[in-house]
Amino acid sequence: MSKAALSWAIIGFVVTATLLCWTTGCGRVHPGEPAVRAQPAVKIAIMPRYSLQTMSKRYMPLVKHLRSETSYDIRYISAVGYSSFLSAVEQADADFAFVNPVAYVTLRKTRGAYPLVMTQDPDFAGGPPRATYRGVILVRADSGIANIADLRGNIIASAPQMAVAGYLAPVALCRRQGLNVSRQATVVACPTQEDVLKRLQGGRADAGFVREDIWREAVGGGPTGTELSPIAYTETYPGWCICAMGDTDPAMAEVVKQELLELKWDDGVLGAASLHGFVEASDEQYNIVRRLLAELGIPY
Repeated sequence: MSKAALSWAIIGFVVTATLLCWTTGCGRVHPGEPAVRAQPAVKIAIMPRYSLQTMSKRYMPLVKHLRSETSYDIRYISAVGYSSFLSAVEQADADFAFVNPVAYVTLRKTRGAYPLVMTQDPDFAGGPPRATYRGVILVRADSGIANIADLRGNIIASAPQMAVAGYLAPVALCRRQGLNVSRQATVVACPTQEDVLKRLQGGRADAGFVREDIWREAVGGGPTGTELSPIAYTETYPGWCICAMGDTDPAMAEVVKQELLELKWDDGVLGAASLHGFVEASDEQYNIVRRLLAELGIPY
């Protein structure tokens, strides 16, 4: 083939490929999701607070809402558990993350993340909505365990070590009251806080560390088996946040932030996630989490 003919062949290929992109769309399509044309792909990683099935049920309505109400093709990045979540954020090069306070302060260091909004949860005791939460130490009502000192020598079910209310705050509380749980008790880490409740109710643990609202929500949902009683509560901590990474387009971050702030508590999106709404957040609000990590000697 002559050089001229080869040049015309290359030009023809480029033109054809360009036309195909215009007519069929070139966005990356995830399994089970429709192609979205002419929209920037935006990835949001959501920390697995519950099982994958529950996570999808709770948070996909939020992802779909953002996808329909913004000009962005919002994609949901998931992980099996807390331990693999930060790796999933890095591997996917996520633009946003919906995370607990420990993951946020870590992403602040590693990705220059900053909070856009903080969750506002309904109060299961009937009070006003809260932008904070706390942990609770639970035991079976018939266990005979009445206080933290009684946990000595017992089996304690907990969430993974990245959980504030499900592990770090209860551990710190026990330490302040003279109990080193890692030496004076047996701590069994569970994949999710749902699993903590199941293990405790099933008699495979004597006590459990869990977020108070997760326990109260389970109780409010109807019969859950063995009755559980609280023996102590931790101090309160700032709620989960949706943060943007340091290299995320600021204009895009502002669009997502405003859309989240405009959500109403009585719509299906927030209801599915058991949230009352979102409120503005600042990095300074998470200093209490940094102090907790320092108290426990945990690097982040």
